[in-house]
Amino acid sequence: MPLSADTTSFVDLLALILAGLVAERLSRTLRVPDIVLYLVAGLLLGPVFGLVHLGAGGGLAGFVLVFGAVFMLYEGGRRLSLGVLREIWLGLVLLSTVGVLLTAGVVVVVARLALGAPWAEAGLLAALLASTDPATIVPLFRAIRVRVRIARLVEGESGFNDAVSAVLVFALLAVLLHGHSSVAGSLWLFARMVGGGIGVGLAVGALAAWLLPGGRGLGLFDTREQGAVLSLCVVLASYTAATALGASGYMAVFVAGVVTANRHALGLVPPPAHRRLHDAYLGQVGLLVRMLIFLVLGAVVNLTLVARLALPAGCIALGLLFLARPLTVLACLGADRLARWSWPEMLFVCWVRETGVVPAALAGTLLQQGVPGAPAIAAAVFVAVLVTILVQVPTTAWWARTLGVATAPRRTEQT
Repeated sequence: MPLSADTTSFVDLLALILAGLVAERLSRTLRVPDIVLYLVAGLLLGPVFGLVHLGAGGGLAGFVLVFGAVFMLYEGGRRLSLGVLREIWLGLVLLSTVGVLLTAGVVVVVARLALGAPWAEAGLLAALLASTDPATIVPLFRAIRVRVRIARLVEGESGFNDAVSAVLVFALLAVLLHGHSSVAGSLWLFARMVGGGIGVGLAVGALAAWLLPGGRGLGLFDTREQGAVLSLCVVLASYTAATALGASGYMAVFVAGVVTANRHALGLVPPPAHRRLHDAYLGQVGLLVRMLIFLVLGAVVNLTLVARLALPAGCIALGLLFLARPLTVLACLGADRLARWSWPEMLFVCWVRETGVVPAALAGTLLQQGVPGAPAIAAAVFVAVLVTILVQVPTTAWWARTLGVATAPRRTEQT
């Protein structure tokens, strides 16, 4: 008896989660980055053995990729502490805004030359690859201790530039699909998406901060579990409201995360116990989301196209690492006269720019929407993820020690 569509989706989801658990376990045993094994597992389930069927047209894959992107952006916002940014704010702002545009500008030329793709498709790929990966960078700095301001800079950048990159992707997509071809029109679209997203994020985040338990807010949802569930509502509400208003749901979700994580600025500080359990719940959701994003990307990618584009896509990834990133970091941090970044600090930041969750999720979204050139774009993102994770993650600790920016491990705090 053939399975219904709903039952098939459940079976696919079960297969993905089980494969993800096995891959996560193997990553700890083999000391291999888990993202790589998630991608490999997705490839085996999808294009290689055909055990899951996540073709274009939305459905399970579309939901996982969109929700995964917005949830990871929310988590990136929650990791951005306003209290530690007074010294590094200028460098962070430059890296997350001008730096995204500089990186995209370099990569679009490299992609055009390497792939021979039209400028519009090369621009979409460049916008996707312009952001760094909070899901990889944050765990990396838990394992590798470096100077605090470096860690905060790169973690903050990885959250904020994902939102800027996502806005840039969808602004370019609107130009590609709807013909907003004038410079003024494109700039207005970008400004509207950014400004509207920030406004919605501030409003939803402030409301959530008032409703969360602890402090002087309403505290309507007054248990630790309800606070964590409310955060998921914040993700859904801020994305939906901003999208309905024609603004960037991705920017809205990120800003809402910043507001809820820094609600002490509003006098709404939760007790430590609430915060710890709140983070634990969201950390579990984040693990599942991160796992599913890369499994789904591996399952929907065109393996034949990846093999055909491996060489030019690899050249794009190398151009990203050795040309775009150094130029971006040296230009942005060199202009930050407030923080006075040293050469070793800047050289270390040059090497930390892993590509991961949000570019992968957005590439999968383009596939689901049937955007022209999306298969080639997704294949190039797939290769870039593999190259940056396999090349940079294993060498980061060595590079920190070589440059003298590594610090001694912190003592475990007593709670």
